[in-house]
Amino acid sequence: MVDARILHTTAALREAILRLAADRPVSEITVADVTRAAGINRATFYSHAVSPGSLLADVLTPELDRIRQDDADDRRAAAARGADAAELAAITRRGINAVVEHVTMHRDIYAKALPDPNDASLHRLLVGHFTESSALHIRELDAERRPELLDDVAAGYVAQGFVGAIEAWLAGPRRSRKALVETITLSFPAWWS
Repeated sequence: MVDARILHTTAALREAILRLAADRPVSEITVADVTRAAGINRATFYSHAVSPGSLLADVLTPELDRIRQDDADDRRAAAARGADAAELAAITRRGINAVVEHVTMHRDIYAKALPDPNDASLHRLLVGHFTESSALHIRELDAERRPELLDDVAAGYVAQGFVGAIEAWLAGPRRSRKALVETITLSFPAWWS
């Protein structure tokens, strides 16, 4: 059983970094800012994270991991049923929508963090997450429909494009989530589903 103090500290750190990162770029958040907002000391902070950027990544990663797992589970179940292209495309759209929902929920954070030239922790987090997700998807493609490609290059290409689309959407004028999902969906390679 996890100690109640650890749970309390973890929750306090989560709340503090999310609140601080919504107000200013991660590179402008100090360990002292986080410890003050969370009501903890520096030693406790460093027992949980190495920097405010890494703490923020640690807080957001489980949400993204759940989205990836749900997508993988849906794809495996669809493959077992012998799903057609339309069902696979619907799974892709659901996964993209879930990511966009995550970004929208943390819009203030991503809008400040992604263009931050002094801290690329969230950019790296998203690119790494989407690269891993894409590589998993590519490995599990039906061999008959899968084109001959370099898996790591294709995964990196899709991941960088996905993050680029999110960055452009956040930086531009307010546009709908639906338009972003539709644009990303239409931009995926034809062999993806």
